[in-house]
Amino acid sequence: MPDMLDLPRRISLLPRLRLARIARTSATTLCAVGVLATSVSCKGLLSSMGKGAAFLPNSAKDVQPPTPPGSPSLQLFAGDANYHPPEGDIRARSDLKSIVANLQQSGLDFVIFTPTLKARFYEDQNAIDASVARWRDNRQFFDTIAEPKPLFIPGVEYADKKYGTVSLYFLDLPLMLSDLKAPNFRQSAPLFFYTAKAFGAVLSINTPLATPAKVVVDTDDHYATTDHSFKPFVDPSRAITAYPQEIQAAYDLTYGIQTYSVPVSIWRDQYAQDDPLVTIAATFQLLDKQILTTKRRIAPIGGSDSQNGTVHPSMFIAATSRTAHALREGLLLGRVCVRSPEPCALRVYTDDDALPQGVGASVHAKQRVEFAWRGEGELFRNGESIGSYEGRATFAAPNTCTLYRLVLEGGYSGPVYVNCPFADSEPLR
Repeated sequence: MPDMLDLPRRISLLPRLRLARIARTSATTLCAVGVLATSVSCKGLLSSMGKGAAFLPNSAKDVQPPTPPGSPSLQLFAGDANYHPPEGDIRARSDLKSIVANLQQSGLDFVIFTPTLKARFYEDQNAIDASVARWRDNRQFFDTIAEPKPLFIPGVEYADKKYGTVSLYFLDLPLMLSDLKAPNFRQSAPLFFYTAKAFGAVLSINTPLATPAKVVVDTDDHYATTDHSFKPFVDPSRAITAYPQEIQAAYDLTYGIQTYSVPVSIWRDQYAQDDPLVTIAATFQLLDKQILTTKRRIAPIGGSDSQNGTVHPSMFIAATSRTAHALREGLLLGRVCVRSPEPCALRVYTDDDALPQGVGASVHAKQRVEFAWRGEGELFRNGESIGSYEGRATFAAPNTCTLYRLVLEGGYSGPVYVNCPFADSEPLR
């Protein structure tokens, strides 16, 4: 029996899901029986359908996050993490104009581009040189795009087909590798991740629970049938120390977990399981569990995981300005919502304090903690739903570290830390 509190969300999805299911069934049936002309790529057709099926959030400009006491005014910025530039020479692509138009017309405030690095690429100097050259080429390409365009923030994605993928945001790869060579990394497998963090990278585990699902036909990116999960999170029988040292390092240093992946939501969840929120709900539970277990801040991440030049608003950061420095600070302070911006307007009050805190705040309460927002939203405490409320909810102050999150208008907020001493220090390095 479905959860009664979940019915409004499911009812609102029915028309969209029904049409998507009919279109998907028709296309996959035609592909499976070979009815479509051979000149038509079935996987390409499904990929095109998927772009139109992605959840479209409201504008972040209409959402005002609270400004913490004594801090500069905050704005909410819409972005896309894990944007993968198309492989090869982008300038030589026949769809170059479309790629540029997608970026210029996206309306996004920022895009984190993450060209892919193969596992242990750093053990081969030729692979290092090739990776640096590609990174620089991507950087130069984005710089030449005319305004209007998003702020392009550099990063990379470290892809290990056996164990999972890790993104490193805000990383200048050539600068980091200017003095380090293959022999350095061969001597110490975790050195790449530790050095990246020292150079300002914010590490995030991608699609941690994206195990394979059964479908008739998959897309070119294989987000339904290929295992994209991060193995330390899906195989509880193995201790983290049983994994390669570089995977252990990524696990220990991660500050983010990708809770929302556009293609996973579409192809693994909506089309394979008729519910686009299966993975995002489970991954947020994982996020809360990891925070409470490891006693460190971890932020939710959202991204398009695009392989074809498409960007999508999937992540929202409250920051003082649209600069890489300010957005990195907002991410590290957990001022993040994914999928839709509305939860980032959440106000948090403790005891008799009249000034509100917001998403990502670490607050201390002796008597009570109060949450306020607009509309009907669902509150989560330590990974479990505690019910739907109309704009306001008040609870007795917890005796132990407790995480609260808000789900509102299709969006998911990062945690608010209540009576969690480990969250008091600001991880701005």
